[in-house]
Amino acid sequence: MKYANYIILIILLMVAFFAKEHISISTNLLSLFASEESIEKLNIASKLGYSKEMLVAVKGFDNSAKTKVYELLQKLKTIDGIVSVQSTLTPSEVQLQYYKNNYPLLASFNDEIQSEDSVNKKLQNSYNALLSDIFYTSIDKNDPLKLFNLTNSNNLNLLHRGEFLTLGEFGYLIRVSTKVSASQMSQAEVLYEKIHFVLNDYQDTIAFAPFFYTVENSTKIKNDVKWIILLSSIVLILIYYILIKNIRLLSHTLLALFSSMLFAGLISTLTYSNFSILSLAFGMSITAVSIDYLLHYYFHNFYQDNKIIDKNVLYGFLTTAVAFGIFSFIPIPIISQISFFAVASLSFAYFLFTFVFPKLQILSYKQDVVIKKSSKKLSAFTFFFLSILLFSFSAYNLEFNNSIRNLDYQNTKLIETEEFFKSSIKTNLKPIIIQASTKDELLNKLHLLHQKLPNSFSFASFVQDIQSCEMRKKTLEKYDFSALNTMVNNEASKIGYKDGYFKEAYTFTKNLAECKIPNLEIFKSYNLHVYNDENSYYTIALVDDVSKAATFDFATSIDVKEMFTQQVKKMYDDLAIYSTLVLIAIFILLILSVRTKFLYALNYVIFPSSFVLAILSVFYTINLMHLFSLIILLAIGIDYGIYMSNSRQQANTVLAIRYSLLSTFAGFGILIFSSIVALESIGMVISLGVVSIFMLIRSMR
Repeated sequence: MKYANYIILIILLMVAFFAKEHISISTNLLSLFASEESIEKLNIASKLGYSKEMLVAVKGFDNSAKTKVYELLQKLKTIDGIVSVQSTLTPSEVQLQYYKNNYPLLASFNDEIQSEDSVNKKLQNSYNALLSDIFYTSIDKNDPLKLFNLTNSNNLNLLHRGEFLTLGEFGYLIRVSTKVSASQMSQAEVLYEKIHFVLNDYQDTIAFAPFFYTVENSTKIKNDVKWIILLSSIVLILIYYILIKNIRLLSHTLLALFSSMLFAGLISTLTYSNFSILSLAFGMSITAVSIDYLLHYYFHNFYQDNKIIDKNVLYGFLTTAVAFGIFSFIPIPIISQISFFAVASLSFAYFLFTFVFPKLQILSYKQDVVIKKSSKKLSAFTFFFLSILLFSFSAYNLEFNNSIRNLDYQNTKLIETEEFFKSSIKTNLKPIIIQASTKDELLNKLHLLHQKLPNSFSFASFVQDIQSCEMRKKTLEKYDFSALNTMVNNEASKIGYKDGYFKEAYTFTKNLAECKIPNLEIFKSYNLHVYNDENSYYTIALVDDVSKAATFDFATSIDVKEMFTQQVKKMYDDLAIYSTLVLIAIFILLILSVRTKFLYALNYVIFPSSFVLAILSVFYTINLMHLFSLIILLAIGIDYGIYMSNSRQQANTVLAIRYSLLSTFAGFGILIFSSIVALESIGMVISLGVVSIFMLIRSMR
């Protein structure tokens, strides 16, 4: 049995080796805060090209800037992963042919019956303008009476100079459609490198795409977590050596902790398909809390007394495991992942420290540190009353932060670039998903949307639905364009136009195109796509009023900011419900384990919480991870409340708790230096909580 720790670790390493193909760690933190419904919507939107567009701006409007635009167009087109590149409003040849074939069906038509007088008057006005205007006035020989009008809805509110797209007053704009979304890590890294390799050769050029966050933030987060884990491990090893002062026991302790982390990591990554690196980093910090079990066994010499299961340690483990166990079911991915990892690692560590370590023939601990008793300690009721005051103070000063994006790494440079593009484009159109059971029904719904919101941009801007097309076709077929052609030519001769000048007038209405849905892929340069699964067809429409569009049951908003704002409100509600369940469980276990010293033990739960909340309310706005960390603090604090309430060897218990708190502080305190707000928030709360528990141990009798 003295080699049990080594054997267990070797087995876990072998399992990890054979399961490595099934293990993946995600660095996309924002996905951890999205609901399944939101993720499903964003996945559909991604398949429709949303968030796959890249914008490149070239400074200036001179010939040098135009040359850069031409060169970049050619180079970007050759990169794998780029679907199309657009720098002008000029339609493609395929689009022009489509407009030409379907012009009479797409354009608005004035079906008033024309008389000789009305025709003569319109032609005379055109003739006079032709003779009198100092600038050349063109006359449409095909539609001299201007009965047809095809409005230009293709520019999507984009600014332009001549045919070139522009980004406000900065310079020319290039719109690039890619195959990569923000959630595709490996593809995003490859495309990011290729694009920046090209752009590095051009000064005064800036670019932005949503997947830039994926690449840059991921690199920063990986490095951040790597250094946090490394630094935390070094600090903890040093502290463990100072505390335990027994190389053999230290080596077995480190083996046990590493095995616990490895076990929890394997279970978690195999259970969750999108297990986060943040959950891993925080879970490893929580594992350090399990040293508490060893310290109590070791400092009380339970291993020598053959006291395998100590009731206080068992209650301490159960309260923590129950708290995290309840949270593992919460519908907030990051909290459920962290909680699941914590339950797995703490349970495995408890098993090792309780059942394996007694077989290691550990030498007894001889106390050489004297804990001085202070006569100036405050009563439990005083701390309880102080906690109520702190809670009251916090209630009047608390401010909540509803922005989930603020929990991620704050990539200031990229955030500023994104804001620069948004403010320069000056469009107020926002995306929504339109869903239908067939492609024909999809177009009908897009036209319904367009009627209610005329400024919307979608396939309805280019393609008629079948029913409307058939009605237009019947209207045109009933209209006598042959007689109108004769009338136009007769009146034109009377006015003075050359004979046959309007010979082709309205002949384009002959042989009207068939009413059918064209190949919608010809509009992909406008970032319009269709996606269909087994049940539905989907497309994206851009609207200026999402609330109006939402009155249609087939329209769904995919504005990320709005989605996450709504989601965080639900998260706070879910957190409140699950926190209540955890508190109920904690109080029940507290009553069962301490009985008459309930108020004394309770202070280890409420005083740290009130102390931390009071400080946060003064210096911070409260975010989701602050609140979750407070619940973790409760789970940690109750352990110490139980130990202190039931201890028969107060000096040893105080020593064990102090060392345990020092270990917890080392594990979580390092997180304060993280540039990831979620980790920094956790580290701040736990560190302040550790300080408050130290205050209790020293000052409460």
